[in-house]
Amino acid sequence: MPALIAAGLVALPVTDNASRAAGLLDEEDLLVLAEDPHRVEQEAEIARFWPLGGGRPAVEHLRVVRARRVSGVMRHRPPRAHVSSQVEQTAEVIADHHVGMLAILNGAGRLVGVLTRPALTRAWWAGQLC
Repeated sequence: MPALIAAGLVALPVTDNASRAAGLLDEEDLLVLAEDPHRVEQEAEIARFWPLGGGRPAVEHLRVVRARRVSGVMRHRPPRAHVSSQVEQTAEVIADHHVGMLAILNGAGRLVGVLTRPALTRAWWAGQLC
């Protein structure tokens, strides 16, 4: 996670072998990968009797933690944008889908870059989006 912070990123795009966007791995997903499966297993057992609050149901969360693979934790089919998209449209996608980053794809569907919420904010404050 320090590499993400140092690079100013809030997420990482995940690609397949042909460099096509396959998913998105964000900070929350990385925290899931770092969790202790034994503790989560105990929480899942307790949740059978007392449901836990939060995002994923406890049993699903346990499945994800046990997977210990990026493909098991990443967000599949995240919102993306085409390289020729208008910046305003991409900003709306980021806001509407509550993501910190969009994968930017070329005409062949290959990842060519990323657009982050912080980069949009900096550009807006610098007057580059007016």
